[in-house]
Amino acid sequence: MERNFAVILGVLGKPSDRFMSVGYKTSSPTVFERIQTAARIPLVKGVELIEGAGDDIHPGNKQAVKSALDEAGLELAAVNPNLWGEVQWGRGTVSAPEAAIRRMAVDRIKTAMDLAAELGCGYVGIWPGQDGYDYLLEADYQKMYAWWVEGIQQAADHLPQVRLGLEYKPYEPRAHSFIDSATKALLLLRDIDRPNVGMTFDVGHALYLHENLGEVVALAQREGRLFNVDLNDNFGDWDWDLNFGSAHLYEFIEMLYWIKRTGFSGWYSADLFAYRTDAARSVEESLSWLNAMQDFVDRTSLEQFDRLLEAGDPNEVSRFFRSALFPA
Repeated sequence: MERNFAVILGVLGKPSDRFMSVGYKTSSPTVFERIQTAARIPLVKGVELIEGAGDDIHPGNKQAVKSALDEAGLELAAVNPNLWGEVQWGRGTVSAPEAAIRRMAVDRIKTAMDLAAELGCGYVGIWPGQDGYDYLLEADYQKMYAWWVEGIQQAADHLPQVRLGLEYKPYEPRAHSFIDSATKALLLLRDIDRPNVGMTFDVGHALYLHENLGEVVALAQREGRLFNVDLNDNFGDWDWDLNFGSAHLYEFIEMLYWIKRTGFSGWYSADLFAYRTDAARSVEESLSWLNAMQDFVDRTSLEQFDRLLEAGDPNEVSRFFRSALFPA
């Protein structure tokens, strides 16, 4: 398994929620300060940046940010347009009811693609947090679907050499996210039918949808559509964005087996909300857990996991994990 470890740069900023809108930290580090922090975290090789006038990167600061990344020895893993946190997106982006907003959203994706290509990055992540609905008889599901297919096709054809990753999520901030599951994302990707459009897989979103992580990887890779993996954890009830490895172990190990078996080679990005912890240490712990789990999968070998699958014996799987974790 390739170990391309990154951090979404906002993780190292000043997190807030609806109860603490002023944020949980006393300072708001600049993008350049956060780049320096990221460079000091063991295992981090790259960063994901948010594109927007008030965010990490935009046409006005792109060269300064690129210089800071080069000086820090970090790669640019992704440029992600802010399609959730600006007032014009309140009723959606690519599937907004207003045609002008839909055009604006597609143009923002194209802007992020242009920035990525100019700065030597080949990936743009798309999380459409405001696309969905809250009430029954509020949305025309067929039109929304068609708008997604048409809009992403337009964006994909703009720069075929830049890959786009659609990130699904069950809900929040909308009561129902439009791209809410792996199955719907894969159906949408099949209809979009562009080789440079795939999936950003946030493992926490799958966990509180009660999807099986290994199955998501297996099905996405069957279509060749797994482009990026976002790392966090939760207890299966909400998108808490806890440290990776803090609540689940077996699920992540099976996921990494399928990642190795199917030859995934993209980035793993720490995507956390470190409200009450030191953010850099949370990223370090998360990536260290990933590194240790990958070591375990590599030591075990694909053949041993394959034998467990072929046997189909839950007791044998239990014995395998017990012997591995508690060899005494």
